[in-house]
Amino acid sequence: MEANVIVDLLTEEEKKTINTALNTIKAIVDAKLPDLNADKRGYYGSVNEKNKLFINKAREIKTINPQLAPLEVDWVEYEKDYNARMFYESVLLLAKGVISRLESAKMMHDYDNYNDSLVLYRYIDFKRRSDTPGAEASYNALKEFFTRARQTEKK
Repeated sequence: MEANVIVDLLTEEEKKTINTALNTIKAIVDAKLPDLNADKRGYYGSVNEKNKLFINKAREIKTINPQLAPLEVDWVEYEKDYNARMFYESVLLLAKGVISRLESAKMMHDYDNYNDSLVLYRYIDFKRRSDTPGAEASYNALKEFFTRARQTEKK
């Protein structure tokens, strides 16, 4: 068992800055962007890599040969959609990187807490067996998290 695999390197000021920034971002996103339910997500779907290449090629052709662009398409809106999706994709990549690091740090802190809690549990068990006052109740409070499987009768 590794002892203390991570220390909290963020200062309280840095934590406050992160929370403030995320709350600001969330407020903007909540006010301006949709939150699709499962049915709508299924309806609109997700554009796979091949279709992204198709979109890029169509945009390139339209730019090089504007005379081939159908009048039925609002090309100003097309560009706005394209630029918006590129922005969202870059923000998502950035956010996924941040999320991965936050999840990794949390996972390591959880690991530390769990292993230190096991050390406490074993120590309280030792103190309980030494008849230390209060140890029995503390041991019983922690013991409930370690249920043993009932043995079945052998026939």
